Amino acid sequence: MSAQSEPVRRFANAWKRGDDDEINTITAEILNGDDADLVAMSRVMANTAHGGK
Repeated sequence: MSAQSEPVRRFANAWKRGDDDEINTITAEILNGDDADLVAMSRVMANTAHGGK
């Protein structure tokens, strides 16, 4: 497994904290970037508990 990119790392940390404002900001960044980051972001959401719940 490859290392996470910096945006995906930030997304994972925001996801774990449940920081929805930061999640939205980073999601927009990822959507305009590398497709691999989009896949990695989806995996974070599928495999990591959201901090706000």
